[in-house]
This record gives sequence, C-alpha cells and structure tokens, in this order.
Amino acid sequence: MYDSLVFAGGGNRCFWQAGFWEEFTRNVEVQPASIASVSAGSAISCAIFANRIKETLEATMEVQSTNLKNRYWSRALQGKNVHPHSDLYRQIIHKALDEQSLQTLKEGPANRILLAEIPGWLGARSAVLVGMLAYQLEKKLRHPVHPSWGRKIGFRSRFVTANSCNTVDELADLILSSSCTPPFTPIMRHQGDVVLDGGMVDNVPIHGVDTSNSKTLVMLSRPYASLPKTPNVHYVAPSKKPPIESWDYTSPDRVLETYQQGKSDAKLHLRAMAL
Repeated sequence: MYDSLVFAGGGNRCFWQAGFWEEFTRNVEVQPASIASVSAGSAISCAIFANRIKETLEATMEVQSTNLKNRYWSRALQGKNVHPHSDLYRQIIHKALDEQSLQTLKEGPANRILLAEIPGWLGARSAVLVGMLAYQLEKKLRHPVHPSWGRKIGFRSRFVTANSCNTVDELADLILSSSCTPPFTPIMRHQGDVVLDGGMVDNVPIHGVDTSNSKTLVMLSRPYASLPKTPNVHYVAPSKKPPIESWDYTSPDRVLETYQQGKSDAKLHLRAMAL
C-alpha cells in the first residue's frame, strides 16, 4: 500500500511512531523501497528495519530508569556538559542493536537520514543559537508541519544512508548527528563538517523521498491543527500530545505510555480506514 516512508523527529515522542507502526502493519502492507528520517525518528526507523523495536523500547526504559536527572549541575565544575543525554542515547543504541541486527538494517530498504549543514555565514555555536531560535519561533508562531525558516537562513540538507554504516558505533554517530541539539548533545561533525539536527532544515523530511511516483506514509510525533493534503502522501499524527517530553530522560513509564498511545491511535486509524 505504501512504498515510501518518512519519520519525523521529536525525541522521546517518536516512540509513538514505533507503537503506531507495530499495530498498523499488522493490517496494512508496507514494503517501502525508500525511507527518509531525522533525529529520533531516524533511531526509530532503524529499530524498525533492524527488527529491534522491542529491544529498543526495553533498552530505553532500562537506561532511563537509572538516570535521576536531566541536568547534573556538579558536572559544570568539572568542565563537562551538565546534560547526560548524549551518553545515554549512545548507550541505548548499543544495548538495542548488535552486529546481526545491523546487518538486517544494511540489507533493508535505503534509509536516508537527514543532517543539517550550517550556513556558511555562521560559526558552529552561532548556528546553534540562530537555528534553534528560528525553529522554536516558527513552531510557536506558524505551527507548520514542514518548517521553512531554517532553509531561508541557510541551513542545507545532507542525507546519509543508515545502510552505509558498518558498525553499531558508526550508526550511533549518524543518529546522534541527526539529533544534534546543543546543549543536550555536543556539536557533531560528519566528514569533518559541523552538522546539527536535521530538523533545522525540516523536522518532517519528506524531500528525502520521491513522492511523485510512490505512495508515501508520513509518521509525525505530535498533533497538528491540520495536516497537508498532498496527492499520494498520507500523514498520521498522535491524536493528542504524547505524555513524554522530547528530552526527558528520567521517565521510562511515560516512554512506554507514548508507545502504547501509538498502538491505540493506530487502531483508531484503522477503524477510520475501515480495515
């Protein structure tokens, strides 16, 4: 029924996509030839096509259950990042995936993960400040599914296929680069170039697939007042705000609730489709 997939970013909220996918694909055939994903949506898409959804959910809950805070101010005295997210994110990926599942991912459909190249007129730190300000302002003022201010400022797309990664750590680097949102993560580099969260370009990277000759399923991670009506493109979104915050790494129960909400929303969606 669908031969292209798009996974939006959204941090922990992307576990809604995992739950939706598991329930939806029990009833609807989805055999994609191409995938575009960004930020935490790239982590979920890799988990799905490595056949490791259960392991990824369990790893996330296990790692987050041992983390008591989202900020450890004592680290500042040691010159370290007060946010534990980057280290925990990498731990989750390594717990969830192994070499066999990585091989499954490599042999699956091409999964193009979006990174954001910074504007030439900005340095790394100023690009973080300008990019995040533009993203948050546009989200609050315009509520777009596909933001545009980042591109107008000069952020550019760089797609890298997950299938090209030869080790789990290489895949973790790619996912963290696509999720690079200082101060939660350090500034990342890809092939020597500074890159930031691909959501700076578009948090719903539909431009990473060819929608003109395929039916595309786009999985969002938060509700919107209205969704685009585009030929051959089907958007699905949470029916209500997921219970977990994007960068809350202290609430594993809410991660599970978000996953379960995805399953419940898929059932509602299937009923609406009369399937």
